[in-house]
Amino acid sequence: MTQHSPSDFLAQHQFAVFPAACFRVSSGVNHGDPVGAVDDVCLGDGYMLKRSAEVVSLDMKQATSETPRPLFDVVEGSQVEAPGTKASIVARLTFMTQIGANVDALVIACDAPASRHYLYPLGPIEAGTEYTAIAAEESPREIPLADLTGMSFGRGTRITMSDGAQRPVETLIPGERVLTRDHGMQEIRWIGKRTVQAVGDFAPVVISPGALGNVETLTVSQQHRMLISNWRAEVMTGSRDVLISAIDLVNDDTIYVRSGGFVEYTQLVFDQHQILYAEGVPTESLHMTRDILAGLPQEVASEILNLFPDLPSEEPKFSRLPLDHKEAADLLKQVGRF
Repeated sequence: MTQHSPSDFLAQHQFAVFPAACFRVSSGVNHGDPVGAVDDVCLGDGYMLKRSAEVVSLDMKQATSETPRPLFDVVEGSQVEAPGTKASIVARLTFMTQIGANVDALVIACDAPASRHYLYPLGPIEAGTEYTAIAAEESPREIPLADLTGMSFGRGTRITMSDGAQRPVETLIPGERVLTRDHGMQEIRWIGKRTVQAVGDFAPVVISPGALGNVETLTVSQQHRMLISNWRAEVMTGSRDVLISAIDLVNDDTIYVRSGGFVEYTQLVFDQHQILYAEGVPTESLHMTRDILAGLPQEVASEILNLFPDLPSEEPKFSRLPLDHKEAADLLKQVGRF
């Protein structure tokens, strides 16, 4: 039997970053300086991304550590930094755009052989546009990685409502009722939204019309699960209905990963995990867990706890059996590709 160390089970993340030298102070006290740790940031300074800036992939695995600050090890395949290089997230910065919108970004520091910084935007940052620094948090303990892995529906994906109408997911509001497979009309309790770079783990899966019985294109995050019903699943697992992550359905033809630019994701939360219909295809609502809750900003986590006070003490149950990657591959090998 293969022996595993605790680090084998730590999450691996692919960060689409810009080298700090590409994001410099364009106006203000530190004019010309690249973005850095909190001590190097002067609130009120304007920053601008170079037009020649190119995004690079910084692939890291969370390291075992007793320190409050999350530590990472760079892994094989990263476009920058050598495997084994230690890294940490040293700042979470908030910038205001010229039209008054806010965008957050993380500053990642790699420590060997000399400290180098990278900017990881959590929202759209465009070259040639000035962004004013309005807040800086040092060594943030709450890193929104779990928030990002809880992403769900891409913009434009239509959800079937209680009256049978199909509405783009980004237009929905809490309190509206959605048609569910098991419990009829259910009220949306909470909606989350996040815009991220569509690269690596955050690039959306596109399900072309007809691939799963959908009339129009369906866009979801990679770990969002689709409901698949097949008698072979019942033979393999004891359940005819199973949940398979969208990334496991990719065939690079009718179902594929679309990388590049930014993608807006919307998450829908109900009183319990539900099967709803997106573009007519049965799929899941966000499976809110303690891990996702821990990665949310404090004000958002408090809002969710007010809605779901039992969440910390009771892990929500899946409405259907979720398959891991190997189980999904075994089933799809028998069923054939979608």
